[in-house]
Amino acid sequence: MPSAHDSAVNVRRRFAGGRAAGAVPTVLVLLAVVAVLYLVRDAAYRATTAGAVALPSVFGGFFEVVGELGIVVLALVFACAAWRARSRGLEHVTVALVGATATVAAYVLSEVVKGVVREARPCRAMAVHTVAACPAANDWSWPSNHAVIAAGLATAVVALSPLWWRLVVPLALAVGVSRVLVGAHYWHDVVAGMSLGVLVVWFGTWALAPAAHRLLERSVDVGPARWRSLLGEDGRQGSPPRSSTQVTTPPPPTDRQSGR
Repeated sequence: MPSAHDSAVNVRRRFAGGRAAGAVPTVLVLLAVVAVLYLVRDAAYRATTAGAVALPSVFGGFFEVVGELGIVVLALVFACAAWRARSRGLEHVTVALVGATATVAAYVLSEVVKGVVREARPCRAMAVHTVAACPAANDWSWPSNHAVIAAGLATAVVALSPLWWRLVVPLALAVGVSRVLVGAHYWHDVVAGMSLGVLVVWFGTWALAPAAHRLLERSVDVGPARWRSLLGEDGRQGSPPRSSTQVTTPPPPTDRQSGR
């Protein structure tokens, strides 16, 4: 009978290749990048917005569309990957559900941090001309919610279908960069937001997927047929729990087999 540890490793290997190694170095590098960008935030912001304003107006409209529509596209890609997970087994369904939950948690956490830090938008703190209209005065800047959501969705997609990183990673980066180009954020707002989205979704999914998988297994074993169908487990009706081990007893030998 497989142990709980074996079950956890099996589920995690569906998207993380086993252990989530290198967590501490990754966090330290991201914190260093955010710190450096914070030190040069005014100069970097002025240079970026000045360059964006100098471009033809069609580019400004394009930057705004990328910032908003990019998140919609990422959400649709994740929805497709989650639906596809139904045909790949309950482990993939688990990663999809936990990834979606972790993305929402990352957004909520970013809102809490915004309310605590209360950093004013750069377009209000400095006298600059920007591509887009400046958000309201009580709409705080750090971290960028757009960056959090985009990075969280991209991470959830990669957890489900690693090959899709070629689509979702550049798109998430484009969403983050567009928020600085239109003048809504500093660079450190975006980097912090993307770091928050990736860390919460990746490590949250890695930590919670095994427990969620066990809960889903139990719900499939005792749940109605419609629930099993929704999870792609139509063939599980009347089946014993996955953790049980079935032993088949061989039939007794016949007279001919025993040499009589």
